Amino acid sequence: MTAPRFLVLDFDGVICDSTEECIVTAWNAWQNSRDLVRFSNEVPEPFRSALQRNRSYVRTAGEYVVLLEAARGGRGIGSHADYQVLLKEFQPAIKPYGDLFFSSRDRLRADDERHWLGLHTVYSGMADDLRRLWDCFEMFVVTGKDSSSVQRFFQSFGLSIAPGRIYDKDAARDKLSAIRIIASNLSRPLNSAVFIDDNVHHLLPAHEAGCHAFVAGWGYHTNEEVDLARRRSIPILELDSWAAVVLQQGVTA
Repeated sequence: MTAPRFLVLDFDGVICDSTEECIVTAWNAWQNSRDLVRFSNEVPEPFRSALQRNRSYVRTAGEYVVLLEAARGGRGIGSHADYQVLLKEFQPAIKPYGDLFFSSRDRLRADDERHWLGLHTVYSGMADDLRRLWDCFEMFVVTGKDSSSVQRFFQSFGLSIAPGRIYDKDAARDKLSAIRIIASNLSRPLNSAVFIDDNVHHLLPAHEAGCHAFVAGWGYHTNEEVDLARRRSIPILELDSWAAVVLQQGVTA
């Protein structure tokens, strides 16, 4: 008998568009000042556009420093290969900057949580889709965001997600590792996992390991990354039908 499938979701780029919040937080962390900007239009150019245009390359919060340093140096990012060169160059700055990023997020949220929530846009129909799937799957969130932020959003959807169902920035070294932990805890094989992310480079290792991986077509990615997903036979979901596709995955388990 086939093991029932469980659902693993990314948060930013799958459940909500956090572009505005990430631009604000990334700039505040880079400035590391007592004075916080509150809206993305307060972030000067070329930094604001660089953060918005290139965020699909970012896999962890600390990597926003790569985009900012590239913008400061007037260096464009036209491909994944370009980004990898910059990532290697600025690698020593990523961990300390990541700590500043989450500290800056905490400060902004503590200062005015309503404003902080308003910097996020939940994708159309997402709350209803999550409620539709809630009783059909054991659902987990694997994300670079912090657990308390994810819980706050699920509360706004009328759903209570246990902290143990959220694998955040501190839970594992990468998303496949987190999925392996979940599968082990559930005593399920990896091919029981349905994994949805907008970052193709998070999905590829999981896909190769046997997970049922899907690209959130409404999230953050470049044409190059979408083409890569197609070449590697990773299906691309649409926002208005993704829940139906996932439900079918459960039926066919």
